[in-house]
Amino acid sequence: MSIAAAAVVCLFSSCSEKEGVYSPKKQISKVYESSTSIYQFWSDGGWINDTNVQPKTLAEEWTWDGKKLTKIAFYETGNVNWKSSPYEVVNFTYDGSQLTRAESDDEYMVFTYDGKKLKQAKIFDKNDNGDVLIMTYDFEHDGKKVSKIIFSTDLADIDDMDDSRMQRLLFRGLMPTFEQADRTLNLIAKATSRFDGAKASVSLPFTLTWSGNNISSMSTSYPGMGMSATFNYSYDNKNNPYQNFLFGLIGFIEQPTFPMLNENNITKTVMTASMPILDGSETEEVSYSYTYDGDWPLSQTFTETDEDEDYRRQATTTRYFEYK
Repeated sequence: MSIAAAAVVCLFSSCSEKEGVYSPKKQISKVYESSTSIYQFWSDGGWINDTNVQPKTLAEEWTWDGKKLTKIAFYETGNVNWKSSPYEVVNFTYDGSQLTRAESDDEYMVFTYDGKKLKQAKIFDKNDNGDVLIMTYDFEHDGKKVSKIIFSTDLADIDDMDDSRMQRLLFRGLMPTFEQADRTLNLIAKATSRFDGAKASVSLPFTLTWSGNNISSMSTSYPGMGMSATFNYSYDNKNNPYQNFLFGLIGFIEQPTFPMLNENNITKTVMTASMPILDGSETEEVSYSYTYDGDWPLSQTFTETDEDEDYRRQATTTRYFEYK
């Protein structure tokens, strides 16, 4: 998993504090994860069943220097017999109290501000021939709250889906299945490619609607292709331990629940997508349940499904939080 894929999006609270300042009352020290995935494959006129169970194992270790988060180490999960070395370590850099950079061995993110408000975030891939910009997020505000996020990227390696995971994740956030995501990606590539052989580009505006200090809905569309999606959210009344955390923005594309944009924890996401280019519309619902220690979550459980004509998957994942 890359820094971008491991990343999560920032929260912009309604208070007067600077955006990009993460100073929770309870600091996460470790995150554990367990999962159960049930697969079905169509073969020779019948369904073949398979189950993969990953026991509770360490997923993340967080390092703090006083009130500042300085490092997160990410681990491969599923093996209870030994603790592996982290497959990725992300280090954080600040200007005063505002986060300005998150960096791993392969990628880094930089954040620019207009005073107290986040103006832009960029994700770069480190390359021997020079760093390459792969994603840009521009932010618009209505008063003290973010009202729109404009996501931009180039559709690189469009003919090799195995090497285009980030692009697939972009449309997986809008499409119920990877098959539809792949079809959409190819259609958009054909529609937007320039004749001079340059990369096809995508720019998606995400418009946010707030209810108090939580995002109540989000909508997006792809101009000129008639594709649109709306996400509606429900919440509990407990403290969100990620509130005001600014790190990585591919997370909300992959799973657009905006966990870091809200004061409380999301309990349900309902996505409705209109896709004329795919001859129809889809609705997908994901529910989240929690256990708590007082007003703080100790665990979060959710189930995802993915289904095509010859493949079905249902995966239930639980994340466990330990605090300092």
